[in-house]
Amino acid sequence: MALVQAPSLGIERFADDRNKENWSKASPQDRDGIIRLVYQQVLGQQYVMQNERLAGAESLFRNGYLTVQEFVRTLAKSGLYRARFFESCNPYRFIELNHKHLLGRAPHNKAEMLHHFTILQEQG
Repeated sequence: MALVQAPSLGIERFADDRNKENWSKASPQDRDGIIRLVYQQVLGQQYVMQNERLAGAESLFRNGYLTVQEFVRTLAKSGLYRARFFESCNPYRFIELNHKHLLGRAPHNKAEMLHHFTILQEQG
């Protein structure tokens, strides 16, 4: 799919391979930076102790077995995320934090909150 506004946005070189990640040539410092930024985004700037980190997922990402998207998904499904946000917050606050951490935005309206609350109650 071609991006019509790619030239005006300055992203024409990424227009054809938006869904491809190639971190095979990234330096270890770049990968460590990405890991740090993923933790900051997904955990909402909270400090993570060394023993709480997901060493297995970090290792898989560093070795190229996980993409950034898969690493984010692994962190969001982890026991660490569950303990900090799901078990310690009421459901509406959890949905709001989930949107902010994973989508980078707040829920649009009450209907969207209700939709996700229904999913949470019916499917967990």
